Amino acid sequence: MKNPLSLAAAAALIIAAIGMSLTNSYATTLAIEILIAGVFVSGVNLLLGYTGLVPLGNAMFVGLGAYGYAVLTKLLDVPIWAAFPLAVLIVLLLSVIVGFICTRTREVEFLLITLAFCQMFYGLAVKSKPTGGTDGLTGLSRPDLGWLGVSADAPLVFYAYVAVVAAVMLFLLWRIVRSPFGSVLVGIRENERRVQAMGYGVTYYKVGAFVIAAVFAAVSGVLSAQYSYFVNPEMMTWQVGGEAVLMVIIGGRRYLFGGLVGAAIFILAKQGLSMLTENYLIFFGLFFMLVVVFLQDGVLGLLDSKQTSHRKDGKWWKTRLKSAA
Repeated sequence: MKNPLSLAAAAALIIAAIGMSLTNSYATTLAIEILIAGVFVSGVNLLLGYTGLVPLGNAMFVGLGAYGYAVLTKLLDVPIWAAFPLAVLIVLLLSVIVGFICTRTREVEFLLITLAFCQMFYGLAVKSKPTGGTDGLTGLSRPDLGWLGVSADAPLVFYAYVAVVAAVMLFLLWRIVRSPFGSVLVGIRENERRVQAMGYGVTYYKVGAFVIAAVFAAVSGVLSAQYSYFVNPEMMTWQVGGEAVLMVIIGGRRYLFGGLVGAAIFILAKQGLSMLTENYLIFFGLFFMLVVVFLQDGVLGLLDSKQTSHRKDGKWWKTRLKSAA
């Protein structure tokens, strides 16, 4: 199976099999963390891999989604089934404003302005007394699945719930990437001026990609809050955003499931090395330096030797843009 999509789908199935078949709670925990991170990183990949924008501060939307869910359920007593979509909707509306500001810049400036927004929201979370400041909020609830005869507090049940949400989000990403909208994003990545000359509103497409990435981050944030029963400002630090970019690079920034594969490799490598040595960060850094230097198209790029579906020949995306016009 040299097709990277088939390989990624197989990887996702393997993760699902591990989480659902093993009774080892640690393995199930890792599978849950991989899927939650995979949702977040898949949104980052839409910006980095498909649009050509490097968002170092997208973790702010993870934190905002988590805090939105926490405030709605813990402080305002909003039902969980309503708090989840409402928290994502709030992040969506906020990301439209932030997106219009950030997408007026490009390259290093875009990276820095997303970082600045991330630090601003992080500072607000630290200073917020109603949400516990640096201590955060505890005692959050998972969805009530009693109508199915199961409890979301059980690791395998919660894994199944996260897997369903992740599958829906990845399916939506697949539809977005395969749509005319996705073709325009790739055109912006390859040659923004040409796309603009063809009559497309580049700014609006960039904002659209930014908002979609924020929604993915918000969903990941809500899942993370439900998973840990806890939120704190550390969820939206620039380090979290930097790790997401690394995951995209590792998995393959121009592949649909590159984010999910990168998240799996990142989390498993980090956990494995930390169990072998206390100085795991040294080997962790060396590992990622090797990946960046020798695997510029990520793991999926290495597996997809023919590179048929993601060539940089500058032809296929022009054809799709003309057909979409």
